[in-house]
Amino acid sequence: METRGSSFFSSLVLLLFICVSFLAVASVSQLQAATSYSPLLQVLIRKGIITEQEAAEIEAEAAQIQQEQKEQMAREIRKEAVPRPLRGLKFRMLSYLDYSAGEEGEPGGGQKSWNRFTIKRAYFRVDKDITPWLHAHMTFDAHQDDSGDWKNRLKYLYALFRLPDLGPVTDIKSEAGLGHIPWLDFEEHVNPYRCQGTMAIERAHVFNSADMGVSVMGNLGGRLDDAEHLIGSHHYDGRWGSWHLGVYNGGGYHADEHNGNKVVEGRLTIRPLPDMIPGLQFSYFGLYGEGNNQAEDALRNSDGYPDYRVHLGMMSYQSPRLILTAQYFTSRGNKDGSWYDDDGDALDTEGYSFFVNFRPPLAGFSGDWDRRLNLFARFDHFDADRDEEMADDADYDLYIVGSALEIFRGNYILAAYEHYDYGEDYNGKRRPKEDNDLGDEHKFQLVYQLKF
Repeated sequence: METRGSSFFSSLVLLLFICVSFLAVASVSQLQAATSYSPLLQVLIRKGIITEQEAAEIEAEAAQIQQEQKEQMAREIRKEAVPRPLRGLKFRMLSYLDYSAGEEGEPGGGQKSWNRFTIKRAYFRVDKDITPWLHAHMTFDAHQDDSGDWKNRLKYLYALFRLPDLGPVTDIKSEAGLGHIPWLDFEEHVNPYRCQGTMAIERAHVFNSADMGVSVMGNLGGRLDDAEHLIGSHHYDGRWGSWHLGVYNGGGYHADEHNGNKVVEGRLTIRPLPDMIPGLQFSYFGLYGEGNNQAEDALRNSDGYPDYRVHLGMMSYQSPRLILTAQYFTSRGNKDGSWYDDDGDALDTEGYSFFVNFRPPLAGFSGDWDRRLNLFARFDHFDADRDEEMADDADYDLYIVGSALEIFRGNYILAAYEHYDYGEDYNGKRRPKEDNDLGDEHKFQLVYQLKF
């Protein structure tokens, strides 16, 4: 009995000891919590003016206000540390680091081999929002001229005005200065491989991508919801399409204006089934004006400047896995005014192009890595004298196949093979010449597109 009593007594003592210890710990915790408040809050709690819960809420709110004050002070310090003209500037860079080897045709059927590293282009871009409705943009274009010297020139320099919506015509902007012409920036956001080479109509020497003038552009029906997920791009994401109209000098961004004529250009793109097939678009581009240089022959048209007209239609499809384009274009003359017959009248040209890009699923990869490998192919045909006014065989066929791996946000490693099959009378930027015989041209190309 004594053993049982002793055991019971020992258990009771142990239980009392545990209870006392628990109460002591709780009291200490409460004391620490109470004393963790500021002295003012402790006085208010002791006098019963506020409860401990209210004190905790006040303390949390005060801490948040203090943190916001610190952040605001840091912003003011950073603002004062940067000179006012430099505040809000954004800098970007895009360049094409190229290795190519192949053979190019020379008049008379000869071929010249070459093997070189070069920088195809280096663009340095500066942007600044001056006001919510006014934006400034400037792009420097570094390139290597025919002598091998590196030169800098302006590619873009324009003021961009953001204008209010007009019913279904939304996201309206206007560029004034050295800005985009309506077509090539659009096509280059469908076919992403400008680093490989120029698009079909620019490669045919009809026009280039920028010019001095004024233009206005926008979307139709607002923006396509979740465009990045549906079509793989947020560029030109108008729900029902987009448009761009402009008036320009006409000679392009690296040519002087040699006449008083202005060129009117416009693009209209329709997305007919935004809910069913959001990536499907139909585009038309038109241009009307005169070439930038006079015909050099004794026989010439009334004012010496050949006509300059362009009509282009393109069907395109974009999705995260697949891009398809098919386009057809005709022109009368070109921007330089260098394609004309013996009477000084502009020659009629014709061309078409097909492009496909496929991102195959990669086993074992997930997320965006599953869509970073690209396989692409392109075919161009161009005839610089469709009606055979000067020559019978002034055309070429261009074949391109390649692959590209996106390693990080627009940074690509691209490998491609390119082959030209020239007609006997094709003469590049100059008007056709009988029996010019450039032969064939081909190259292997490895490009790193560096972008940040």
